[in-house]
Amino acid sequence: MVEALKVKIKLYGASAGGLEKSELELELPENATTQDAVDQLPVRDRVYLYVVREGMRLSQDARLRDGDELLVFPPVTGGDR
Repeated sequence: MVEALKVKIKLYGASAGGLEKSELELELPENATTQDAVDQLPVRDRVYLYVVREGMRLSQDARLRDGDELLVFPPVTGGDR
């Protein structure tokens, strides 16, 4: 039997589809990675997302843990001067 883990996702900025903030919960396989979670997000451009857990940016192959809370941000670019 395959165990599942639940991960809470908080989407910010453009990654939230134009919303300031959006939250959802994903159920993923036991050995899920950051990329597995990103692949399930309801966003258009997944290539350049920053995924953060406990203040640290995660690599695409980082293993997730049951109960993780992930913050997802689009890349930030400069503004007007």
